[in-house]
Amino acid sequence: MAVNNRHNFSMEYIIVSLAFVFFLGHGLQWLFMKTKVPDLLILIAIGFIAGPVLGLINPSDFGKVGSVLTTLALVVILYDGGLNLNTRDLVSSSLPAALLSLAGAILIGIVAFLMAYIVAAQEWYIALLFALGIGSTSAAVVMPMVRFLSASKRAKTILSLESAFTDVLAIVCFLVILDGVIENKFSFQEILVGIGPKTLSSVLMGIGFGLVWSFLKRKFSPLRTMTFAGEAWALFTFGLIEIFDFNGAMGVLALGFTLANMNLMPDWLLSTVEKDAVTKNEISLLGELTLILKTVFFIYLGIILKFSDLTTVLFGLIISLCIFITRFFCIQLLMSKDEYSRLDAMIMTAMGPRGLAAAVLASLPLQKGIEGGHFIQDSIFAIIPISILFSAIFVMLSERESFRLKAKTLFYRYKENGNGNGNEATAIESTDS
Repeated sequence: MAVNNRHNFSMEYIIVSLAFVFFLGHGLQWLFMKTKVPDLLILIAIGFIAGPVLGLINPSDFGKVGSVLTTLALVVILYDGGLNLNTRDLVSSSLPAALLSLAGAILIGIVAFLMAYIVAAQEWYIALLFALGIGSTSAAVVMPMVRFLSASKRAKTILSLESAFTDVLAIVCFLVILDGVIENKFSFQEILVGIGPKTLSSVLMGIGFGLVWSFLKRKFSPLRTMTFAGEAWALFTFGLIEIFDFNGAMGVLALGFTLANMNLMPDWLLSTVEKDAVTKNEISLLGELTLILKTVFFIYLGIILKFSDLTTVLFGLIISLCIFITRFFCIQLLMSKDEYSRLDAMIMTAMGPRGLAAAVLASLPLQKGIEGGHFIQDSIFAIIPISILFSAIFVMLSERESFRLKAKTLFYRYKENGNGNGNEATAIESTDS
């Protein structure tokens, strides 16, 4: 009888926890909209306290569900991000985003390599893997956060695209170098193919999946009323593209963009596909799903984080500072003072958090039995929460006019307000944008 009571208590605890997660996500999002205190940081802190600090939850408790959860959250966030892109934003922002991605990854890569090789006394290939592992800004952090900031729409689009581009850049380069370390053979041709043709192919496949889904929704009317059918198609798209060894993340982003811009298709094609492939009701439901998955994901991220020792934390702190210092110079160099406001420049500088991609890459060398893998994993796991913390603090401060006036010396090139050409900062007051 006692066992049954304990079992019932356990089930009740889980049910209550799920309900708590739902209301927690909404409450923290409301807090973010009102105060600009990022909900992501609070969620990570909750997970870290419940996991590593108090030991109430262990990563092993999630089993294989943990890795599935992280992938599911990433797919839904990217799909949602793609639905919020339009052609004009994409055309005007793709080049700046690509340049920022490349310049930012190279600059912090050089600094991180030298710090790991000289200061931490690691082998050159360990230092190189470490530098590549922290090369991407986190789409799972950036995309939900920028939606509620007061930066211009173009700045938000650049940041969203940058997070997608840097994920591709970091993952491809890291995996090719990792295979080279294991086989003692390196191929720059594989890196170029992975970044160029593979990425383009992934985007084209995503567009193709978007057209197919629009066709299916037009021909089979029951699909129009199925709840979460679009999200299931996004998961199908991601999985199938990954099975063929292409980039599922870019494919899902392209899928969302295609479905959101079906009105641009030629008339002969519109006669065979559903023009309004995603309804307002579907977007509303997607927003709820994204919020729940985001809440669970960042609590889980806090649970899996761990700090090995004080030296590792200090090293992670220094590298995290370098991430934002190098971003500052990249923004100053690449973002025109005539097109962006001071708020835009400050928020783009602040958006350097590391997240899911870095966490996944950090664990691979150790799994492969590479000597020095502990250094890569421990260091990157320290950088992830510290970089998110820095990003959150700087974003919160940037939203305050008094702080922008104090930071005027650093961002003297930029005016307080936009130039009046559609780049003015506009606060988003609703989640249904």
